[in-house]
Amino acid sequence: MPQQEAHDRQQQPQPVPPAPAPAPVETPAHAPIHGAGPVPGVVTPAAGGTERSASEQAYASGGPEIDATDQALGQHMVDAMNKANGGGTKDSGIHYWYNYKRICDREGPDVWQDKWRAGHTQADAFVNPHEKNRWMDWELKKGHSASKAIKAWLAGATVAECLSSVVAMEIDSLRAAIGDKTFDEMFGSDDPAVDANVADHMRMHVKAGISGTPVGNYIKPTDIARKAQRGEAITAKDMDTLVPGQWYYFYNHPKYLLKHPGGAWQGENALYMGKNGAGERLWAGLGADGKTEDTMVDEMVMAYNNPRTDYDTRMMKEGGQLGEDGTYHDRRYDPASGEFPDQVTKKDILEAPEYELNGRVRKGGFKADAGKGLDAAAVKRTRP
Repeated sequence: MPQQEAHDRQQQPQPVPPAPAPAPVETPAHAPIHGAGPVPGVVTPAAGGTERSASEQAYASGGPEIDATDQALGQHMVDAMNKANGGGTKDSGIHYWYNYKRICDREGPDVWQDKWRAGHTQADAFVNPHEKNRWMDWELKKGHSASKAIKAWLAGATVAECLSSVVAMEIDSLRAAIGDKTFDEMFGSDDPAVDANVADHMRMHVKAGISGTPVGNYIKPTDIARKAQRGEAITAKDMDTLVPGQWYYFYNHPKYLLKHPGGAWQGENALYMGKNGAGERLWAGLGADGKTEDTMVDEMVMAYNNPRTDYDTRMMKEGGQLGEDGTYHDRRYDPASGEFPDQVTKKDILEAPEYELNGRVRKGGFKADAGKGLDAAAVKRTRP
């Protein structure tokens, strides 16, 4: 994940967001695609018959498509994640850069552009991150509809990672709950008269972080997160209060980035997807679907124990930890230093002590204090 991870604290929601402070430029990382398809055991009802449903009629009129409740907002997130994990092509879907590079390379040697590692979308309503030397930060152009743009971003083809993808899903859930018309009036419109009233600080961004996006002041901690933030133990009974669509975080081993500086699995921004037929809780992040807490950590063990890649080496050289002659300028990254283990177990990830690297302290496993989701009451106050 980018170095701003899911447990960053947000200010309390307000009906209409004030001007956000500029967000810092963040650095890359995230998780590879392990599979495709919707999460098993989670069923989304389909509209029957030939008549348009109430949500379809609302969609056509620019009004709210879903209710402003925790359940409806959460289900919209579940549906969005299932769709994102359903696969994609060169011209559709959300892709990690290395997966999209493989797709491009199959079409020809000059199709992939390295600048897309910073983030890219074919949705032409956005200024792409590489155009402004940003990391995973898409800015809506003036004179474009914010509602059309967020739908196009999610449709793809978009090169992103798990954090910006979940943020985009939260933005689209807000849009669905307040309606396209209100959303465009607040965050950007293709009607020149309406767009002229959208302040620059309110114009939509999609980024690897919440601050400065349409959902910046609509996100609140879950009850479990509040309890964890107070230092209280989280019980099995607490976990039974999870609502599908709530957003949490899983950390890999605290020293993962020492072994894999360019690695994709320092952690996972994951949505709670409900329970399967066996009563097991299921989680999904972009490219990691249908995982229990246990199997999510299994994925992290496998990712940690993989050998370093050429991209790890490239990132150490770009970051100054490794010289062109192979000499380590920062001994912590040298496998011979003993600073990090070459191989880990699930127990190692869950029980390793906290470790600070580049100003961030990490501890492996499920981050109960990271839980968050859209504040249904604040969303409801913004509805027309």
